[in-house]
Amino acid sequence: NTIPPRPVVTSPPSGAMVMEAESIYSLIPQPVSVPSRPPMYRSKHPPDMPATFSTFGLAGTSKPGFNNVGGTLEEQQQAHSYVQPHATFGLPNGASAPNPGLPLSKGSGRGGGAVLLADRVDKFSYGDTARKPPVPSRAELEASFRATLKEKESREVKNFVTSNAVENILSVPPTEPAPIDWTKKPDFGKVPAYLDKIKKEISDEYEYIRSMQEAEADDTPSGMRKLEEEERQELVNQLKRRWDELNVTYQKTSVLSLNSLDTIGKVKRKEMLEAQLAQIEKDIEKLSKKVVYVRHDEC
Repeated sequence: NTIPPRPVVTSPPSGAMVMEAESIYSLIPQPVSVPSRPPMYRSKHPPDMPATFSTFGLAGTSKPGFNNVGGTLEEQQQAHSYVQPHATFGLPNGASAPNPGLPLSKGSGRGGGAVLLADRVDKFSYGDTARKPPVPSRAELEASFRATLKEKESREVKNFVTSNAVENILSVPPTEPAPIDWTKKPDFGKVPAYLDKIKKEISDEYEYIRSMQEAEADDTPSGMRKLEEEERQELVNQLKRRWDELNVTYQKTSVLSLNSLDTIGKVKRKEMLEAQLAQIEKDIEKLSKKVVYVRHDEC
């Protein structure tokens, strides 16, 4: 009754047609192998440790934005550990909630109720502490007042009028200081030193200005002279008036229209006026400079 072993079917040669033949062994159910599950992955890093350069849970702490920079796997002892707000005050979170199963009774609360006293309360006493002297009686005050009046009566009354008169009579009159003879001072009649210093500075400044003027005069080209400011302004004004006159003549003539330039004379007249206006503008530009030199024969 034993089942004979299943014949081994070898793979056909390459290129041959594969034909599966029916066999009784195919009707026998084969055992199904159940794959074994690998063990559950357990990280070597503790779950309560922050990752390297973690930024979680740092709000409200004194840490500079990062945590566990070195990537350690064990909790390091730090000077400032993160705790919840108000974690060091009062009872832990949830411990102060009342128990609804217990009824409230007098004196069982945590504050606001009556203070439980001892069965026997002793009388209050100061003990050995130092106390202030007692308040004097009326008789003692009257005796002290009489003694004070008697002491004042026994004193000698001073006459201030007579005392002031005697002090003034016996006092030595104050002596006035001797007058100062200013003519006997060692520097009397002499010029102060600061005035000599100021005079020397002024003379040096004048000398410097004079030397600059001489150097400027030496720079004048030979055969030329520097045009004075008033003379230069007068020449500029005359040139401007002459330019205005020529410009009026130029604007009034009919040479501005290209259709009117039908003769050589009109063309030359237009060119002559434009040349004169341009020359006057150049002369005004030259005379507008700060320093202008002219020849002596042009004076």
